[in-house]
Amino acid sequence: MEEEQTPETKRVRLTGTRFNGGRLPVDSLVELQKYQEVVRIAAVAEWQQEHPGEEVPADLRSSVRLTIDHIKEGSADVYLAFEQIDAYVHYQTEARDAVDAIIAAAYSDAELPTLPALSPALGSELRDTVAQLGSTLKPQQAMEFYPDGPSSEPVKITIETRKAAVSRLTSVEDFLLPANEIVKPSAIKKVTESLVGRITLIDAQKATFKMMLADGQLLNGRYPEHPELLEDLREVVNSAAEGPLTRITGDLQYRGGKLFRFWETNSVERVEFDDSAWGARLTEFAALTSGWDGGEASQIASVALEGAQMLLRAVDRAGVVLPGVFPTDEGGVLLEWASVSGVRSVEVLEDGSFETFAMVAGESKGSHSATADLTVAVAFVEAEKA
Repeated sequence: MEEEQTPETKRVRLTGTRFNGGRLPVDSLVELQKYQEVVRIAAVAEWQQEHPGEEVPADLRSSVRLTIDHIKEGSADVYLAFEQIDAYVHYQTEARDAVDAIIAAAYSDAELPTLPALSPALGSELRDTVAQLGSTLKPQQAMEFYPDGPSSEPVKITIETRKAAVSRLTSVEDFLLPANEIVKPSAIKKVTESLVGRITLIDAQKATFKMMLADGQLLNGRYPEHPELLEDLREVVNSAAEGPLTRITGDLQYRGGKLFRFWETNSVERVEFDDSAWGARLTEFAALTSGWDGGEASQIASVALEGAQMLLRAVDRAGVVLPGVFPTDEGGVLLEWASVSGVRSVEVLEDGSFETFAMVAGESKGSHSATADLTVAVAFVEAEKA
């Protein structure tokens, strides 16, 4: 179901006698500076992931800025706000999420996430800075960090818990991408494309979602440039098992030739097929990505899938012998009847129009026609019964 909406703030709570009454010692401010710095490092890594081989903008790091929004009365319960810089806000958001995941994993039994550090120096700097969080704490003091919003379960950093976390952060070499997996300039590819799957989670505040593909892969998506899509996403969000099939179209990123994320989403479209063997077959076609044939095959167009479903309904109504149903490299769907007496077929093209073909066995040439009229294509299908 939809994730709880949380304010765009970061909560850090300091506990212990020294912090009673809302006191915030000046030397404790370094903890907040360390968090800001680690997000800055991660933002650079995110930018390099998007712009491999290019020089990092001089103002990128400094664009990630935290300010104390307010301190809860009666305690050292600090609420931080990010000062957003429009040009880099995407990288800042991605970096913040990545850092929160690192901190949560470092102080639990969860597997440390792999980050796209593009140089050994940057990776070492990020890892060491995370390990320094909580270094000013004394016995009986703690820093509570809320990775998933101000009301989430906190990560508790103390002298004791830091020992295990620091050990994990400084000894796990695959915490960041190893040198032989550094992303080359050609490894990041962005194309306008569609994917079909099920929306399993929405974070309305961050304008992000998670999408489960047919093969079980969980893909992240963003829609900050199209906030109006939130209502469309809310209509389809559910568990992977129960949610409706949904076609997401936008700027899809591939990393190293593999699906990475929707950097920007342009449209959300519910995909509905009949509860039948035909529907299951068309669902498979809808989930095909570009190059599904191992070459340059196009995705199967929505209008082609809809046209094919209309024709298959006509097949069932007329009691026509079942055709073979196949995707085409051009993004269409082919219905074909082949027997000893000849071949008949209807191809639903990527623009929703139809091409029919018929050839009697023993003849060297068949008849071909094209139409945009569904009724003409249906009549051709029904003639198969005769």
